[in-house]
Amino acid sequence: MEIKISLNEYADIPFIKKLLLQIKGVTGIEISENDKTYSWEEIENSEFFAKVMEQSENDYKSGKTQELTDDLLNEIFGKK
Repeated sequence: MEIKISLNEYADIPFIKKLLLQIKGVTGIEISENDKTYSWEEIENSEFFAKVMEQSENDYKSGKTQELTDDLLNEIFGKK
């Protein structure tokens, strides 16, 4: 379950985080400054995504690839 709280630019973020973490059942606090969350469909249909995919395909065709290790992938995706 999530609760969304909107704060103004002068809010004491560290204090609010400490305060909320004192409440039973609160397992974590995530701060976001972005007002918009994009769906996967919006990302997939964006012009920027199409350009990134085209560049990736061109890199692959020209042999510009890099093999990633499990350690690096775990670091990128936050696994331990």
